[in-house]
Amino acid sequence: MEINSGILDSILKKILDLKPNESFLIITDEQKKELAMQVYEYAKKITPSARIEIMKNLKVDGQEPESDVAELMLNHDVQFYLTSKSLSHTDARRNATKKGRRIISAPGLTNSIINRCVDIDYDKLIKFHDRLRPIIANSKGIHITTKAGTNIRTSVHDTRGQSDNLLKNKQGAFGNLPTEEIDSGIVREKTNGTIVFDGSFPELGILKNPVKVEVINGKGKIIFDNEEAKKMNKMLSSVGEKAFLLAELGIGTNPEARITGNILEDEKVLGTVHFAFGNDLSYNGSNDVPLHLDGIIKVPTIEVDGKIIMKEGEFIDEFY
Repeated sequence: MEINSGILDSILKKILDLKPNESFLIITDEQKKELAMQVYEYAKKITPSARIEIMKNLKVDGQEPESDVAELMLNHDVQFYLTSKSLSHTDARRNATKKGRRIISAPGLTNSIINRCVDIDYDKLIKFHDRLRPIIANSKGIHITTKAGTNIRTSVHDTRGQSDNLLKNKQGAFGNLPTEEIDSGIVREKTNGTIVFDGSFPELGILKNPVKVEVINGKGKIIFDNEEAKKMNKMLSSVGEKAFLLAELGIGTNPEARITGNILEDEKVLGTVHFAFGNDLSYNGSNDVPLHLDGIIKVPTIEVDGKIIMKEGEFIDEFY
C-alpha cells in the first residue's frame, strides 16, 4: 500500500518543515525498507541532499546503532527514523538533538498508522496540549486508577509534549510519528502502588491477560499469574535489575489512534496512559540501560493534585 502523497507532503513540509537547502536522512532496516523508500523518494523532490541508510536490525528498543549510523545522525539537518526497533532513547539520537537536528522517530510505523493517525487537526491538538501540559508539568502528585486494578501514585519531572514540539519544525525538535502524547519522566521515590497493564506491551502485542506489577519506589515487580507476565519478566530480566525501574508516564492524546498491538500507535490513543520501564536519559534521568518499553493502561481515571482530569478514559470537559 502506498502512502498518500498529501500525507507525505504533510509529514515532510508541515511537520518537519524540510527546506530545499537542508540535508535529509532517513534511517531504516530491511523490515521497514519498502515504506521508508516512499518517504525517501518524496524527500528527493524537496531537497537534493536526501539520503537513505539501511542499518542492521536492532535487537531491542533503545539499543545503540553502530558508530557509522550514529555519525550520520549528527550530520543531517532533518531526520526520520523508520525502523523496526526504536532509536528514540539512545545516546545517538540525544546527541543529534543536542546539535539541533529536527527528528521524527517512528519505530514500527505502518501504512495503516500513517493513513489513520497523521492527517489530524494539529491546531486543535496544540491548543489542547497548551491547556493540559502545564497542569501535568506543575503538579505535585498524580494518582491513576482503573477498574482493572491499577492504583498508583506518582510525581513527574521534565514533562514533554509542549505545543511547540508537536510539529518538528524548530531546531532540536524531536518526537514520534504519530506525535500525540504528553510524556514525562517520573520521580521514582514518589512512585508507589500497583499497575495493571491491560492494553498492550512491546513484543507481546495486545494483552490477552492483564499483567500486574507491584511498584515500590519506582521499581516494578511483575506478578507471575499468566504467560504474558512471564514473558514480560523475561524481557526485562535479560537486561538486568535496572530494567525494572520505571522511566516514563505518558498520556495519549490522538483522537484517531486505536490499540492495535503496535506500541507506536497504542501509546498515543486518546484516553489511555502508559508507563515505561528502563532507560530514562531522554527525561534527564540517570538509568542508562539499553531498553525502553512502554505498557498501555486502558480507561484510566487520572487525578492531579486532588482534581480529576480524566474519568474512566474520558477527559473532563474543561480540559478537552
